[in-house]
Amino acid sequence: MKLRGVIPPVGTPLLDGDTVDVAGLRRLNRYLLGAGVNAIFSNGSMSGFAFLSDDEQVRSVATTVEEVNRKVPVMGGVGDTSTSRAVKMAKRIAAEGVDYLSVLPPYYFMATQDHLIAFFSEVAAAVDIPIFLYDNPVLTKNPIHPETIAKLHATIPHIRGIKISNSDYANLQTVLQLVKHDPEFSVVTGHEFLILVGLQMGCDGCVGGVHNLCPQIAVGLYKAFLEGDIARAAQLQQDLIGTWQVFRHGSIWGAFDEALRYLGICERATGAPYITALSEESRREVRAIMDRFVGPYLQR
Repeated sequence: MKLRGVIPPVGTPLLDGDTVDVAGLRRLNRYLLGAGVNAIFSNGSMSGFAFLSDDEQVRSVATTVEEVNRKVPVMGGVGDTSTSRAVKMAKRIAAEGVDYLSVLPPYYFMATQDHLIAFFSEVAAAVDIPIFLYDNPVLTKNPIHPETIAKLHATIPHIRGIKISNSDYANLQTVLQLVKHDPEFSVVTGHEFLILVGLQMGCDGCVGGVHNLCPQIAVGLYKAFLEGDIARAAQLQQDLIGTWQVFRHGSIWGAFDEALRYLGICERATGAPYITALSEESRREVRAIMDRFVGPYLQR
């Protein structure tokens, strides 16, 4: 079945030693499910996979799969620096019962498009569940070009979609044109400021870190779009952008932790060395933003 709608990249609450706070992760998954999200993305960028050990990444995915309990699809994320490492992790995460596997390009070293085709082909050959490509050129330094996406889609049947975290919407338009002949191939945008634009262009859904904090707004935006209420969707897009302003504090991660504390979910979802203390002024501003945009939903 085609994946579409609001797909939050669930944060990973952590304890001392950057081990998974299982109780906190369960609370965060329940919060997202209660808002009516369409799927959950575990072990993605906002999940903090890059500061978790391999075992803690798998623990995070396993906890989410168990808590979600088939209410919605779960996507497990794989991000690593080489083919052999990514293949090993892909097998471990697929074994936890996820419905989809999201795979980043290898990061750190620069890769050619031929390298990426070989990489994704080998990872895909190692598992038998549907795969999403994950184009995040800012963080990986290795963009997946539209022609590479089309080639992988044409040659690997169980590549069933792509998440595009790329602010170049000409690039997005090209991708949408190249895959439009396949009605079961999903394209989801990771650009939180342009979700409505992406949906109007033909995207099937959205993935955004801020959705951990305000899933109700993202779900409302998506529903308004489906109902043809573009004015309502546009207002909710602005509310989503307003909520995102929390990330201007504490190098993103400090604000994320403070907002999760505001929601009563956990103490932190940030691993070392990125744990960032907020000034009292920033703390007040984060909570004021949450009061304005998220608070009304919590009172209903």
